[in-house]
Amino acid sequence: MNYAISAIVPIFNAENWLRPCLKSILNQPFRNIEVLLVNDGSTDLSGAICEEFAITDNRVKVIHKPNGGASSAKNTGLQAASGKYVAFLDADDEIDPLFFVKLYAMAEEHACEVLIGGYATIPTKQNVSPCFRLHTVMNGKDLILSAAAVHSNNDLCFTWRSLFLRASLEKNEILYNEGLTVGEDTIFHLEALLASDRVCAIPDPLYFHNTVNNLNSLIRSPYKHYLEESLVLQYQLRKSLSEKFGLLAHAHYRKDMASYHIQTILSMLINNFKHNPVAPAKKDLARIIDLKMMTDSTKELGWLHNYSNIKSFLYYLTLKFKLAAWLYHFEFRLPRQSPLLFLKLFGRKKTVHNRLIRYTKR
Repeated sequence: MNYAISAIVPIFNAENWLRPCLKSILNQPFRNIEVLLVNDGSTDLSGAICEEFAITDNRVKVIHKPNGGASSAKNTGLQAASGKYVAFLDADDEIDPLFFVKLYAMAEEHACEVLIGGYATIPTKQNVSPCFRLHTVMNGKDLILSAAAVHSNNDLCFTWRSLFLRASLEKNEILYNEGLTVGEDTIFHLEALLASDRVCAIPDPLYFHNTVNNLNSLIRSPYKHYLEESLVLQYQLRKSLSEKFGLLAHAHYRKDMASYHIQTILSMLINNFKHNPVAPAKKDLARIIDLKMMTDSTKELGWLHNYSNIKSFLYYLTLKFKLAAWLYHFEFRLPRQSPLLFLKLFGRKKTVHNRLIRYTKR
């Protein structure tokens, strides 16, 4: 059968949420879909639930594989897909009844290779619209540059909000990078968009993203020994693609990418240290500060970095001047008193800022 859409669902230990997720997919009025359930070595009842749905609906195909991570599971589904378009849906989320109807109609009408939609969070019911230029067909590079803060706003994250033309992915040999355990969606999105001549974004919140039940999220997960390695690789791939397609020629893109690494990635790494069963040493923070993504980012921003609060200002100082001892003190010695102590020693934020600018100009 020639399916219009292949819905790929990577699954790992999702028994608590899998049934409502699959019901929201299979009860769509848009019937011309195949549902590829990729059971990535689950140790709970996820595999049995998949088989249960396959018995009752012949559009469901179950693939059982040893655990290899999210990227591996998505690639397995992609290689088995036969639909004109593919969608990647998380096993703990749900979709609007018109998810496929609207995305397919828009993609067909405008001959889109990638179509990006909005989403709503569960349980907070916050609607999130893409920050790209909306309702405008353009090439992928122009769409990316149409967002003022494409990295900081996570507009490249979450491939579950998009519909992809499978022929375009195959032609350009685009797969998920299985060396990435964090940020694989971002790199996949970048590659897919930059290889496309016709893409579009719409604001409709058609996908319901569960921000509570996702136990594999960085925020809710304990220490990840591979986090630093994966984030470094993600940076290298993001920068390489950005250079190759001329994105770094645009100041707002470069500066936003730098801000993202300082504000978001640094926080991820420090939070990961806090969950490490082995207490971090100053040398660990010195290594983080010396990462190329950090030195490149502070060099790009200079003193134009916008400090959202005193903590982000102090972070930036530690990076700019490679003050690993101060960063260690802020985070692991006296975290509550550090901002106040710093101000008592060095004066108010504006004063410190002006003094350091004068110092760097000497």
